[in-house]
Amino acid sequence: MTFTRRAGLTGALALSLAGARNGVAASVSPPKALTELTGDGAAGRMLSVGVIARRGDGAIALSYAGGDRLVTGTRGDLTRPFSLDDPFRVASVSKLVTTTGFMSLVASRKVALDDDAADLLGFRLRHPAWPDDKITVRHLLSHTSGLRNGPSYPVPAGHRLSEAFIVGGRHHDRGAWFGPADHAPGDWFCYADVNFALIGQIIERVTGERFDQYMSRTVLKPLGLDAGYNWSGVSQGKRDRAASGRRWNGKAWVSQVDASPPRAPSTDFPQPKAENPVIEKDLKLGENGFLFSPLGGLRLSVRDLDKLASTYAHGGELNRVRIIGAAELAQMTEPVWRIDPDRPNGDTEGGFFAGYGLGVECPQGLPGPAGDAFFGDDSSNWRGHFGDAYGWMTGLFWNRQSGATIVFALNGMPEQGRPVAQRSAVTRPEEVILDAAISAMKPA
Repeated sequence: MTFTRRAGLTGALALSLAGARNGVAASVSPPKALTELTGDGAAGRMLSVGVIARRGDGAIALSYAGGDRLVTGTRGDLTRPFSLDDPFRVASVSKLVTTTGFMSLVASRKVALDDDAADLLGFRLRHPAWPDDKITVRHLLSHTSGLRNGPSYPVPAGHRLSEAFIVGGRHHDRGAWFGPADHAPGDWFCYADVNFALIGQIIERVTGERFDQYMSRTVLKPLGLDAGYNWSGVSQGKRDRAASGRRWNGKAWVSQVDASPPRAPSTDFPQPKAENPVIEKDLKLGENGFLFSPLGGLRLSVRDLDKLASTYAHGGELNRVRIIGAAELAQMTEPVWRIDPDRPNGDTEGGFFAGYGLGVECPQGLPGPAGDAFFGDDSSNWRGHFGDAYGWMTGLFWNRQSGATIVFALNGMPEQGRPVAQRSAVTRPEEVILDAAISAMKPA
């Protein structure tokens, strides 16, 4: 399944818990628009929703969890209230976290942003229409590489990712992994998950450490997060709380992912369909960056997202724990690409993308239903990433000026026929959440 930019039912609130844990007050009651997001899937409602918003001083302005999570048991699905502590597949917010870990290699000068990615990957990576133009690390991190997700996406375990880019490789797909010949690497933005599979593979080749374990050691565990890529490092207790990604088929919520997470300490990775299953001990380091899904496979909770957002809002350090240098975070959040209305220079996906840094979305504040003023008049000061896959839609954002943060997760979004937002290029449920969070931050 190719990911885009971004995967009955009773309500359950978790309003004061997060605030109590942090010693600050949370909202007393959520806006009605939030409580109405969950309900009957046939009526276009979501299965579950969670959001935490903080003002610039760290005080919680809004904390809410509603709807249900479904657990697959021996006799079918069991219904449990969704909470801010339940882990799920966060989709493309994973790219932001992956880049955070990667930038440690930049800070230590093991990798430079303008390095030729081919030299780091160990195979020739060139657009066939531009054989003399290198594809750099910066191009991969900013989706300006000229690459696309080919039909063989994701390349499965036991297969080399290089087979997608070398003529004659079993996943070459007649060159479908490369974009149109009109644009040289660096000249055109097109969001493609494969860029971050290659970043994950570079991490393994440079460090000699498996991607999931590197991310756990450098980013997740230092913050005390019980989280991991493709369930790697996540405790059994947290796996038991997993919220599977669901879509409504007209009659029932159908699981798309994580109906039965692997038992700890096992992990999950894409298996070949026509061959014998690959077991974890046989995975080969640095050959296939898709295996632990640097692009979308991070499993964590809304409360975990909140801790990450607070860390970014504090310049990469929280409670004396630093996961990225301030200079490297500044590099990430500076746009590499901006839409040029006078000279088309990227695929905006209907206006959703107007600026992108290194693994970070950089809204430009363009108004209107096909614009990216997701946060209102102050949108150009916000940084972060949306996610969208397997029914989950997620977001992690912070304001570079005020220090405010917003994180959220929706479960149950249909793949087609999505509710249209009124004032920006997000969906209507996402807009409801963002509007509620922004409103809650305003002085009474």
